[in-house]
Amino acid sequence: MTDLFVQLLDQYDQLREELDQLGEENALGKAQKLLDDIKEAGKLVVDPDERRILSNLAYDLGEIIFNISDFYPSVRLMSTAGEGAWRRLGEATEKAGKLEELEYFYHASRVYLAKEQWEAAIGYLERIVGLDAEYQDAAVLLGEARRQLRLRTLYTEADIRLREGERTEAIKLFKEVVLIDPTYKDAQAKLNQAETQYRLQTLYERAMDCLSEEEWSQAIKSLEAILGENPDYRDATAKLQEAHRQQELARMYSDAVQFQEIGRWEQAIDRFRDIIERAIAYKDVAERLAEVQKHRELNRRFELGEDYLRQGKWTKAEEEFAQVCAMDQNYRDVQAKLAEVCRQLHLEGLRERGEASLRGENWQEVIGAFEELHRLAPLDTSAIAKLEEGKKQLRLQESYDEGMKYFEKRKWGRARLALEKVVSLDPGYRDAAASLEIARERSRRSSLVTKALRDPVMQGIGGLVAVIALIIAVYPFAKDALVNPAAPTPKPSTLCNGSFDNGLECWEHGGELDQSVKCEGGQCYAVLGSPDYKCEGKVPMGEAWIRQSFQVPQTTSPTLSLKYRVFSYDLDTVDFFQVQINDSPVAKIGNPLWNAPSCDLEPWDSGWRTFEFDLSPYKGQIVEVLLSNVNGMHKWYNTWTYVDAVQIR
Repeated sequence: MTDLFVQLLDQYDQLREELDQLGEENALGKAQKLLDDIKEAGKLVVDPDERRILSNLAYDLGEIIFNISDFYPSVRLMSTAGEGAWRRLGEATEKAGKLEELEYFYHASRVYLAKEQWEAAIGYLERIVGLDAEYQDAAVLLGEARRQLRLRTLYTEADIRLREGERTEAIKLFKEVVLIDPTYKDAQAKLNQAETQYRLQTLYERAMDCLSEEEWSQAIKSLEAILGENPDYRDATAKLQEAHRQQELARMYSDAVQFQEIGRWEQAIDRFRDIIERAIAYKDVAERLAEVQKHRELNRRFELGEDYLRQGKWTKAEEEFAQVCAMDQNYRDVQAKLAEVCRQLHLEGLRERGEASLRGENWQEVIGAFEELHRLAPLDTSAIAKLEEGKKQLRLQESYDEGMKYFEKRKWGRARLALEKVVSLDPGYRDAAASLEIARERSRRSSLVTKALRDPVMQGIGGLVAVIALIIAVYPFAKDALVNPAAPTPKPSTLCNGSFDNGLECWEHGGELDQSVKCEGGQCYAVLGSPDYKCEGKVPMGEAWIRQSFQVPQTTSPTLSLKYRVFSYDLDTVDFFQVQINDSPVAKIGNPLWNAPSCDLEPWDSGWRTFEFDLSPYKGQIVEVLLSNVNGMHKWYNTWTYVDAVQIR
């Protein structure tokens, strides 16, 4: 089929489609021009079928021109088409027979079938079948044309859907095409392509869902399946690498968390650090690493504290448990451990205080320390023994002091009774045995004199001389006393230098802690202890004391008055400022507010306060006032006291 022939067919089809839109003049002109072109082509066409089709076209054009204008011009125009045109003209005027019409329609349909213009072919074939359903193979060709039109329609729609990414619909349409004709164009390849794209897209979406849900194994499986089919599919390679990376991070994170939960701190720290090196912001790794490091330090200090506790190194144990408590006061049983350490330190402090008092023969302090120690640790046999020893020594001292007091007052009977108690408890106590012998001898002689004075024979002048002679015989020193009586013993003066303007003049002082005087702005005061002792286990244990004896005046209400200021990091049960009169405590002042000792706070400060004590029971007597600052528990928490304006009013 020549190109010219095909071109004329196309022009004819276009003219028929545009007839209703063209005016009569335009339609007539186009029809005449096309008819002229067909006439010229008829001279060139050799193929009989093509010549017959051109004749049919000329016939149709004649009908068109006839309908537009009048009959005669049509006859004139058609006569130019040659012998075939005259024959057609006759047939037109006589309403040509059915057979010729069927032949025309059939040849036209074959032209459109060859051009794969299925709609036009179907139009002619439907007219043929309408006229004669058994005409040649028109029915078969009509079925085929309809099938081809259906295939083209399905294929075109499927291809559009595929390009637009509607793969599910494209697959459905391509399957229908292949079902109709498995060999139709590239429908099978397009179907395979659509199914592959759909499968890859489904795998990709599943992989993305798994990545978002952190299901790394499933994501890796889907991505590997994608790359197995299409190594260049979108960003599947990068996503697979990221999934492997995230899977490894997740495994490391799971291991680290497990180590953390079972307390394997070093392994947990190593894992968390490895994760941070690979992904610094991964989940809560930074927070968990800090928490694990904290727990490792807590565990290290706690176990070290327990070691010190087992070794009896109470101060070091307290340091470790205090650090643990500062980091996390609810960590394990640190509160109970710290309480136990404080208890042991208190016991140790009591023991050291008792031992120091034993060495200083301060039996009241010995008894106080070991009684408290025995109360807190009833099974401590050493404390029981030293408590009993303290009580024994106190009884010895009291009895000895009582005996010597009466000895000095020459009350031999009472001196003898007191000293006998001493010797019965401890025959080697000081000079008690020798003093007892003297007291016994003096008591015997005194009894002789008393008996002589009561004898009636001795009551005259002569008897008085005999008594004096007897007294001199019994007490050889009485002769000198009678001839040269001794001057009365001077009594101590009133209390002096209570303002400490002259340092510690008039005051006896001593103790394990510093004793000094500090002057500021014209005011001086005594400092018992020192603020310079560091709260680092370097506070000396013991006390700083000053004392002075004086005679209480015979005034209406003699009163001891003084000012004090106490600073303390400890509790008043163990560290305090104390005032004693004749070795009897009359005041004990410390920190009553805190629940536990601490070096992390500013020291408790009492501020300057005034203390007064009524001395009326001691009128005319010589008394001793003893002022002391006591650090009594352990070497960790410091306490010191300022004293000023000590006076008798």
